[in-house]
Amino acid sequence: MTDENNTPKVEAPSMTTIVKATVVALVVAAIVLFTTILPAEYGIDPLGAGAALGLVNLSTAEGADAGATPAPVQSGVSVTQPNIYKVDSRDFEIYPGEGFEFKYRMEKGAVMVYSWKADGKLESEFHGEPDVKPNKDYYESYDLDKVGREQSFGSFTAPSTGIHGWFWENRGFKAVKLRLTTAGFYSAGKQYSIFGIEDIAIEDVK
Repeated sequence: MTDENNTPKVEAPSMTTIVKATVVALVVAAIVLFTTILPAEYGIDPLGAGAALGLVNLSTAEGADAGATPAPVQSGVSVTQPNIYKVDSRDFEIYPGEGFEFKYRMEKGAVMVYSWKADGKLESEFHGEPDVKPNKDYYESYDLDKVGREQSFGSFTAPSTGIHGWFWENRGFKAVKLRLTTAGFYSAGKQYSIFGIEDIAIEDVK
């Protein structure tokens, strides 16, 4: 029979020891994140360690191998894009009770500046549809206006690869003319109307 009085007691680690171990683990994880994972997977290199280790271009190289467009690479306030930007300007007429939609195909991280003006109030939603989404009806809403306005200006950075743009609806009693002007790193346009869906080719800026 074992003598219980002679059995060595195993003491649980103190709270101070647990806290220290947790802090050390978090610091190590943060170092790995900023020096290897972010540069290699996303091309983000805030500390410069990824460039020193040759990891910054791994994410774009993998995309190129898969036949995909390389992702934009951010360095400080500058974002390097894989292709030249485009400029697009087009006019639409939206009749009473009609909805109309126009989107641009953009890679994640691509940038666009935009302006739209109308000669009457239109309800609108600026939104996007990622290529990879949890279900077929999923979309991301960036700006929703249910009151109605005649113009909107801004800049946009695509949070995901997919199509991003506007839906306008005319709830008035007369036709409204609309002009959309954009410049940015998109590859093509897509138009949705009562006549169906149309792919729009857009040329590079001259």
